[in-house]
Amino acid sequence: MRTTPAIPLLARNVIDRRALLRLAAQLGVASLVGPAFAQQQQAFKVGWIRPTTGRLASSFAPLYFGGLIAVDEINAAGGILGRRIARVEEDDEASPAKEPGIVRKLREQDIGCFVGPTGSSQSLASIAATTSAKTIQATYAAAAEAGDGRKYPYHYQIMFNTDQQAGVCVEYMVRSLGLKKIGILQENTAFGEQGTAATKAILQKTFGLTPVSEQVYPISAPDLSAYVANLQKAGADGVIGWIANVPNAAMIFNAMKTLKWFPPVTGHSGLMLPALFDLVPAEAVKNVFATYYRNFTWTDTEQPGTRQVEFAKKLAQYPESNGYEVNVAAAPYYDFLYCLKAAIESEKSFEPEAIKRGLDNLKNHKGLLGDISFTPENHSGIGAKDVVLVSVASGQDPRAMGCLRARAAGQ
Repeated sequence: MRTTPAIPLLARNVIDRRALLRLAAQLGVASLVGPAFAQQQQAFKVGWIRPTTGRLASSFAPLYFGGLIAVDEINAAGGILGRRIARVEEDDEASPAKEPGIVRKLREQDIGCFVGPTGSSQSLASIAATTSAKTIQATYAAAAEAGDGRKYPYHYQIMFNTDQQAGVCVEYMVRSLGLKKIGILQENTAFGEQGTAATKAILQKTFGLTPVSEQVYPISAPDLSAYVANLQKAGADGVIGWIANVPNAAMIFNAMKTLKWFPPVTGHSGLMLPALFDLVPAEAVKNVFATYYRNFTWTDTEQPGTRQVEFAKKLAQYPESNGYEVNVAAAPYYDFLYCLKAAIESEKSFEPEAIKRGLDNLKNHKGLLGDISFTPENHSGIGAKDVVLVSVASGQDPRAMGCLRARAAGQ
């Protein structure tokens, strides 16, 4: 276990702040530094679960930047009820098998709120343990079941889930583009399985359609050409892809180029990473659209939200986020920490049961990702109106500012 200071890339601000506190103490002018009161109180410890070792450590690290920024913002403004937030980090190596042990270790330190882990498989393994431990938690898990408040009453999902993403993708393919022959391309993870299940259910229930082909690939496969060719042979005129990493996406779009086959593709926000542009030709992503948040998009007549533009400018100051801005913006941790703050201040308590009560009663909280509301039964906080499709190619538009994108027509 190690208790970490504030985000390293914000270290200069922390140093300046401490200098200000020392000066205020010397002058005896406590009113100059309201947050000084927070510095004197016992810190509010939050478990911070992420891989700091292992093959996913570097790619997952940026996903926590939003949370780190929120911690520094909240602490700089005086903390929560006068207590600053202190992160207690644990390395899960992105391994689902390690999650139960990490939950026990943090709970033994009487820590009742966790940020992370990231990844649906890792998250579901962790949530199973935090549910029995009655620990408040938000993970980076798109799997729809993670937002079921009846099954996981202490977990709060502050991001779109696979049901919402599938709904947007299917509506765009069938209703907006008029396509009937839909193929599905899915990675063999919990995220992929739930995305495909939701897609098939919505296709059947809403439009009476079944996919013309379902292709499931291992994420460690060295070549995905055969899976793409099978979709083409099946006559798919549109593809819904549950693809969460750039190497797999690059293999898929390069296979389409080899086949000279460029059907419309819709899918997860993982398709939006700029690294993809270095690995595939522009023509391969011209018809590719990914799920994202309305607040971070523009159209010919609408501009992104003011807070979202300011967030984009803040990220631009930190080179560590370069190339990952979309993932930083889409992560749930910034909004989760502000939801925690709102719940604690509402209940005037740091006890997990009181925080849960405050979160269950949270309504229309203005988050970066959208309006956030919970009920005791529904812990999927982002509403369907805040989920849209965006053009992947618009990531190369100067207006993108790293984490902003152009909304797809009709969205």
